[in-house]
Amino acid sequence: MLKFEKWDLIKRKIRQDDLEDLGVPTADMICRCIDEGKLDLAKELAQYFVPESKGLHDLYVDWTSDMLDKVAKKYGEEDMFELLRATQSTWMMRRTWSGLSKMQPFQRLILNAEIFRSHRCGPRQMGELTFTEDDNKYELLCDPCGSGGRTRRGDPVDGTPSRYGKPYNFGVTSKAYDWSWGQAGVPYYCIHCAMNEILMMEWGGWPLWVTEYTPDAEKPCAWHFYKTPQAIPEKYWTRLGFKKPTNFDDPKKGAERI
Repeated sequence: MLKFEKWDLIKRKIRQDDLEDLGVPTADMICRCIDEGKLDLAKELAQYFVPESKGLHDLYVDWTSDMLDKVAKKYGEEDMFELLRATQSTWMMRRTWSGLSKMQPFQRLILNAEIFRSHRCGPRQMGELTFTEDDNKYELLCDPCGSGGRTRRGDPVDGTPSRYGKPYNFGVTSKAYDWSWGQAGVPYYCIHCAMNEILMMEWGGWPLWVTEYTPDAEKPCAWHFYKTPQAIPEKYWTRLGFKKPTNFDDPKKGAERI
């Protein structure tokens, strides 16, 4: 039997079902409540659907941040970057780039919107996003991003501080690198977004999106999806140490280094 009640130990509601129902996915339980006419309970469970995954999601972000920090401290920042390259350039980013490169810009936007909604963006960490469009691009705005943004600002839902101060003290780049958008003080975790752009430039000459990273953790982070590679400002290549190609006729020709 479903038993969705407040648990004083964790100060929020949680499913405390009997063993027969404890393993039923919450999505299925929502459907069951609708079928049984328990609409208010179904709405409650719909709001619980995202908080249910918060603990595991945040744990893996913090764990990844901590591991990258320890690699950088033991072996150096350059080796930490090479670790990111070694992992992102194989199945993960290669598969992403291969699939998204066949899509139209708006299709890339809506697929990434799905990813970012599940990534717990926004002040309530429920997946809130803002979108804008102009003649050249679509903008996906996170305020904050559910991973790097949350670790930088701290977690108002949990009441925990920024991961870049006590007691966490996770690392940031000690100087400006090509692979940190030419900036010092970039969290090691956030470098994977720069790595995404680097790999796309190396493989196809241009990035399918660019990250508008800001040093101010209180400001939103944005992804820009340009409608054509020609419309992407040159600065997005040069900040990563590349030259903007003069043409984009060959979809598999990488950009040159400066």
